[in-house]
Amino acid sequence: MGFHSVTAAANLALALSILALTLSSLRHRLRPAHGRSWLFFAAASVTLVLKSVLEAFDYNTDLGAVFEVATAALLGGGFVFLYGADSDELRRLQTQAERDPMTQLYNLRIFRVLAAARIAAGGIDGKLAVAVLDLDAFKEVNDTHGHPAGDRALRLVATAVRASLRSSDVAARYGGDEFIVLLDGCDDEGAARIVHRIRHTVGALSSGAGEPISLSAGIASYPACGDDLDELIRQADDALFVAKRGGKNDVRHARAADIPISRIAESVR
Repeated sequence: MGFHSVTAAANLALALSILALTLSSLRHRLRPAHGRSWLFFAAASVTLVLKSVLEAFDYNTDLGAVFEVATAALLGGGFVFLYGADSDELRRLQTQAERDPMTQLYNLRIFRVLAAARIAAGGIDGKLAVAVLDLDAFKEVNDTHGHPAGDRALRLVATAVRASLRSSDVAARYGGDEFIVLLDGCDDEGAARIVHRIRHTVGALSSGAGEPISLSAGIASYPACGDDLDELIRQADDALFVAKRGGKNDVRHARAADIPISRIAESVR
């Protein structure tokens, strides 16, 4: 058996292997995102078979070189698309790991990492605040209008939060119908303004959607209320409880929980 025959047999075996792997992948659809790359591999296996046939019959023509270049180009294109599909999948998985699927805000685990880093750095100009937000009578929304309405309410609040925050702030779903935000560079008055903006936006959007809802919130400022995240969250939770007990649809600060922040916020607008 001549050298060309051995080369042709090796190329043919490689081509059939690529083709079999491609057909198996396309048939089982294990990785739909890779479909385009497998089509490139299938085309490469065809050009490789044609090159093998020419080599088997010792046809030393320019056509063999063309098939060889085409095979290399198709394999290269397949690997490019394969890499792109893997990169997209990696980004998708990373987003899933970081975001709450219902609201697309950060989940609590990522929020704690980001917020702890901001607190350790002392915040912008040595100021920051943590606010815990809770929907009022959310159970009634689910019981009266059904869980799809409750899901819409959660997404609406997330939209209001994103629209009201600045690029330096961090927001997450705290759990259930609660949300948590870190307001970087904010003193008491600045935090009150932003949280009230969220509250008013939620009210306006929900009324426009025909399902009016309200929220209450508690705020704790760094460093006056604590110098670590857990303490700030605890005090913000306590202030939220006072706001709920005082009639709901209100905002209270941990340092003056008995005074409605609505008065403070209105006075500094």
